[in-house]
Amino acid sequence: MMIILSFSDSLYLQGTTVMPCRFDWHQTGSQVIISIYAKNSLPELSYVEANSTTVNIHVMFEGDKEFEQKIILWGAVEVKKNSAVNLLASKMEVSLKKAEPITWARLDLPSLPQNQEQEDTNHT
Repeated sequence: MMIILSFSDSLYLQGTTVMPCRFDWHQTGSQVIISIYAKNSLPELSYVEANSTTVNIHVMFEGDKEFEQKIILWGAVEVKKNSAVNLLASKMEVSLKKAEPITWARLDLPSLPQNQEQEDTNHT
């Protein structure tokens, strides 16, 4: 099940420029907080889609710039419980409740090297 934590319906704007944004994360015992540093974000065009293992962040900012990041999470989250998106003047914060109060080694699940993925599919 996918939950959308959004400010309003997302719209696609032609003529936008995909831009990298600095983002980082930190955690508490019960939450993971992802911060995306994009000044002058447009709430009506920004959204976050999340399920228990994946977060897709889309931020429109400074009129014609957009940032998109899909993250496969290290651990599971409970999207319906205590999860929120806060849009501030200089950043967007995504707060997600951990399914279990454990320390995550990192935010995202590391991807397998491409040759490892091919070996895994050859053995099945």
